[in-house]
Amino acid sequence: MIKLDLKRMTWMLLCLSIISLWACNKEEITAVQSEEQIAPVTNYAVTSDEPVVLGYFPSWSESWASGNSGSKLRDMPEHVTHVFLAFARPNMRYEKGSYSLSGTGVQTPYNGATLKESVDALHSKGIKVILSVGGETYWGSSAAYDIEYGQIKDFVDDMGFDGIDWDFEPSGSFANIGSPENVNRFIEFFNNSRAIMPKGEYILACAPAGVGALGGQNNNDPQSPFAYSKRNEVTGESDANLYNATQPNEAISLFGFGATGHMIPVMQAVGDKIDLIAFQGYNTGAASRRSIMYDAYRYYADQYGFKVVAGTHFPDEPWGPYFEYTYDNVASLSSHIAAQNPNDGIMIWQLLLEEGGQSAYGYLHVASQVLNGTSEQQAIANAENYPESPYGGGGDDDGGDDDDGTGCDGAPQWSSGLTYTAGSEVVYQGELWRAQWWADAGISPPDNSGPGKPWLFVTNCDGDDDGGTNEQPTTSLTSPATGSEFEVGSTITITATASDIDGTVASVSFYVGNTLIGEDTSSPYAIDWTPAASGSYNLSSQVTDNEGASSSSATVSVTISNGDTGTVDCAGVPQWEAYPTVYNTGDRVVYNGVLYEAQTGPLWVEPGSGEHWWQTIGTCD
Repeated sequence: MIKLDLKRMTWMLLCLSIISLWACNKEEITAVQSEEQIAPVTNYAVTSDEPVVLGYFPSWSESWASGNSGSKLRDMPEHVTHVFLAFARPNMRYEKGSYSLSGTGVQTPYNGATLKESVDALHSKGIKVILSVGGETYWGSSAAYDIEYGQIKDFVDDMGFDGIDWDFEPSGSFANIGSPENVNRFIEFFNNSRAIMPKGEYILACAPAGVGALGGQNNNDPQSPFAYSKRNEVTGESDANLYNATQPNEAISLFGFGATGHMIPVMQAVGDKIDLIAFQGYNTGAASRRSIMYDAYRYYADQYGFKVVAGTHFPDEPWGPYFEYTYDNVASLSSHIAAQNPNDGIMIWQLLLEEGGQSAYGYLHVASQVLNGTSEQQAIANAENYPESPYGGGGDDDGGDDDDGTGCDGAPQWSSGLTYTAGSEVVYQGELWRAQWWADAGISPPDNSGPGKPWLFVTNCDGDDDGGTNEQPTTSLTSPATGSEFEVGSTITITATASDIDGTVASVSFYVGNTLIGEDTSSPYAIDWTPAASGSYNLSSQVTDNEGASSSSATVSVTISNGDTGTVDCAGVPQWEAYPTVYNTGDRVVYNGVLYEAQTGPLWVEPGSGEHWWQTIGTCD
């Protein structure tokens, strides 16, 4: 007689039911929860048994390409395994199937169909291509948070990207990223994007501050080995330089940043939705033991299952620099990572850079070798001796413009640092331009074309089917008026008009000198600007239409003063004091005869280290 185990029979029937339903609806299976039953869904794109060697590729650095030709992006060497293509607007607008880059923020010199071919070229080398959303510039206004997640997904699908990287730098820095508002925004990014980009089909990544997993005063995890209360045990240092990041220290200052710990509540809320965290392990002052940042993220990765990629920088960090990444310390960091988890890796900002015989690709080649078992000494000796991988060409079934007959093939992209002589041809934002005579550096062709000016528009590189050309949109500033005077610290509303006779206006960007201060995607076009220092400033706007063509307005000159006397009254304002004195948002101090106001807190760095920390109010009278 066969004795039947009721529990086992129930289990067998359940399994048979699951098998029969598999072909009908795989997603329904995930609703059946059992410890014995279904393994977690794995992301085939990022959980392969190999380390990650990742680099940021700025889309504006790409060279012209069409059809089977190579380019800076397509010729990427194969020791790179993942690429963050930077940057797309968080509030991008994209129509599925249009292959138009207008409104996306991506700034390649060719159209979307050609970008898709470039992505395919990297895929043929085994390189994953991830769209980086945000960056420092595109978070500059409240409009950035008008996010259409479905349109981001449509763009990702059309271009063939493997996923997205949320590069979240609110207001262009990490100063306030740990606030409750910004933490909740970060959580929403992952909840909303993962809801339509299933795990296992799309990579969801982010590039937070390197100190984001360490315990901070505002965001902390008492259970973590890297909790704020354990900072002295972790670093072996006293608090002497906790808030003095510019003084040599091993790692104690990492616990003192305002951004410290900002990713802790994010990981605790949506860590299971994240595939890869490529933290920005740079711009953290004079702290030399940077492996601590990796270890802190790895603690949470062990709980939630994501990969950790330590960010490095080439050549020098922008802040200071108080620390320089080299072949040696990249190799040492890679050895540390390989010993902790062989599937983690190294990231670099940014690819393509070279200096003194070294290169960003060389840094990553060192990392790739060490992560894959080569000794540090051998990897360093072989740093720049990496195999090149020029694009070998491919079909053009995706509608690329390899034979459009426009004459753009081989024309270099316009460079702001070069002057051009008569007959020189360049590509600027998908258009071919020719210099009729000497063309000075720094002024783009659309800004220096027309009667009596050197640049002549030749044709669209995209090649319209009807042989027509896209007329450039126009813009002009309406406020303030030239010659207007304002005081430091006042809020100035800059307004502009824009139109396009054969299409629509995609966006209007606003500039102070050559610095982008924001953009507006809907009429009326306006941006608020608060000048931090006195002086004479040139304001302008740039319009981009739905075909990617753009032009700039005439400049408007305004004067910013410190008041009637040109100086400010500092009476009663205390002198700045080094740590242990700590300052908070709105505090004012005098340092070297200049009045400063704290833009964040707790704050310890000396005034003059950066306007995102201390705003310069003016010179004391």
